[in-house]
Amino acid sequence: MTRKMTITLEDEILTNLDEFALKNGKKKTQIIREALTNYLNISSKDDKKKQWEEENKEAINSYNKMVDEDGLILKHSRMF
Repeated sequence: MTRKMTITLEDEILTNLDEFALKNGKKKTQIIREALTNYLNISSKDDKKKQWEEENKEAINSYNKMVDEDGLILKHSRMF
C-alpha cells in the first residue's frame, strides 16, 4: 500500500534530485523512497548494535580486563 504525502525541501536539494533522477532514469519518488529505506535500515542497525553492546557489556568488560592483565591471546605467535 502506498500513500501520498507532501514534503518541503530546499531548492538545492530539489535541483540535485532533479539532476540525479534525469541522469539515472529514475523517478524522484523512487530515489526518495530508496534513500529513506537506506537511512532507516542504517538507523535500525545502529540501534541493534547498541542493544547488542548493552546485552554483552559484562562479557566485553571481562574480556577487556583479561587482555589488560594478560595481553592478547596468542600474542607469542604474532609475526609483528
